[in-house]
Amino acid sequence: MAHSEISGLSDDDHGSLDEEYIYGRWGRYQVFQVAIVCFHLLQTGFQLLMGVFIAYRPPGSRCAVVEFDNLTQMNSSLYVTYESCNIKVFYNDTTAQKLIKETGCLNGFWYTLDKDSTIVTEMDLVCDRAYLAEVLQSLVFVGQMVGAAFASSLSDRFGRKTVHLCSTLLTFIFGISVAFTQNYISLAILKFILGVLQQGMVVTGSVLSLELFPEKTRFYSEGLQALFWTSGLVIMAPIAFLMQNYSWRYLQITLTSFSALSLIQFWVQDESLRWLAVNGKYREAYRVVRKVARWNKLNYEDLKNIVDRRMARAEKDKCMMEDKKHSEKSKETIIVEKLTIVNIIKNKSIFIISVMMWFTWVTNSLTYFGLTLTSTSLAGNRFLNFFLSVCVEYIGRILEFIMLRCLGRRTITLIFHTITGTALALSTALNHFSEGSQPAIMTSVVTSFIGKLSITGSFSLLFLFTAELYPTNLRNAGLGISSSFSRVGAIVSPFVGLLAREIPWAPGTIFSSMCFIVVILSVYLPETRGWDLPQTMAEVKVWYKEKSGFRLQKGRRRTEILKVLDIK
Repeated sequence: MAHSEISGLSDDDHGSLDEEYIYGRWGRYQVFQVAIVCFHLLQTGFQLLMGVFIAYRPPGSRCAVVEFDNLTQMNSSLYVTYESCNIKVFYNDTTAQKLIKETGCLNGFWYTLDKDSTIVTEMDLVCDRAYLAEVLQSLVFVGQMVGAAFASSLSDRFGRKTVHLCSTLLTFIFGISVAFTQNYISLAILKFILGVLQQGMVVTGSVLSLELFPEKTRFYSEGLQALFWTSGLVIMAPIAFLMQNYSWRYLQITLTSFSALSLIQFWVQDESLRWLAVNGKYREAYRVVRKVARWNKLNYEDLKNIVDRRMARAEKDKCMMEDKKHSEKSKETIIVEKLTIVNIIKNKSIFIISVMMWFTWVTNSLTYFGLTLTSTSLAGNRFLNFFLSVCVEYIGRILEFIMLRCLGRRTITLIFHTITGTALALSTALNHFSEGSQPAIMTSVVTSFIGKLSITGSFSLLFLFTAELYPTNLRNAGLGISSSFSRVGAIVSPFVGLLAREIPWAPGTIFSSMCFIVVILSVYLPETRGWDLPQTMAEVKVWYKEKSGFRLQKGRRRTEILKVLDIK
């Protein structure tokens, strides 16, 4: 990708600096800094979804052999059966078989894998303890929820680099500690902490990457983040395959070792120049400016002038805010509409739209993580299935990008969820009625991948669609609440595997049903493509009335809505 394309400068302007871009011009410095951030984003999926392999529950496990076998040798009329969670002793009568003793697995369990292959086999998380393996994965998602609540505010206060560095360094320390854990409680605590730190890496990494790009090409940042997230999961599959004959602890150490860069991160990664300028960190900012000028072969004084102007502007804004706080209210004071979460609940139309979006977020999160976590239980090689399951995410993101250029957000939501619901319903039916037919089973796996492809595209779209549905002063809160609801789906998703073992057709039926419900709800959602974003609650109320529901008629632009409000 050409430097001029990313920086937004034409070839004729290549010798000048962009006064609105704090780094002056795109160059080697930004490429190197983005590479560091992307490398860390590559591993964010490791600690989140590593449980797919290290907590894998092998099929065919049963109770280990006990001393009952001695009885069967002494008495040919007795025989013992070893089931998954029970041992049964039968007496062979001439007329019938009689159960004379039934007990639990007295001598532990026998597995098709080595004892230390996974957490499940090593700690015997089966039978009445089976749910504990799923709890470990849920704790990671709970940690994510906690981390998301604090990471952004901490990075705004202490700096992006500080929080990012601490998160990656602590991930390395606690990730390695997991490999040496000898009991379940310690493991559970460490998993929760790693979930918190994972969000620290994701949130600050995303912001660091975003603030390195010029405004005109900032959308490249989001694309890179999605690319490296998926690529990390793709890389994880072959690594797990190569280490399948070793203890799960070695896989934990290997994947955590990707965080070892944090040991030298302090010296190779710089703080966001935008954050330094806004917060008046002159000394640190000039050090970064000197480094940028050297790497990108720019004039130090020219670049310093741009940063000085940015700092002066930030200082002026702070002074104006302070003056407003201490000045008396005048009659000509502009009234700013202050909105909170309460406004979402109080306003009927906004609340209904919000509930629809909350359900959509839960559906997408539950379906996406449910399909990812259970991909290793599909027919065929579990490593290949996981690899293919994450590879199709590339296709989903490409389709989303193409459709965003020509279709509306609501239309894309309808398409993606229709495909997901249909694919998963077909996959469930084929698997349930296959009766051992290999073509039917393989077709079931393929349709499951199609469902994963489309739900990935839908999930990525939600971040854009949701933000566009709320007025300016409520947009961040609206997106934050919706994202919080998605965590609910993520926390529940690990238990999908347990449900599938009891009722094989249930997960696919639930996923497809929820997707079809979203399709119906989406018909009522406003279309946001090609329309000005609403700024006030009054605009939103009129906007929803004009563009929501089965009427599906073309809405009015914000200028037209304002005319309606003036008339009223």
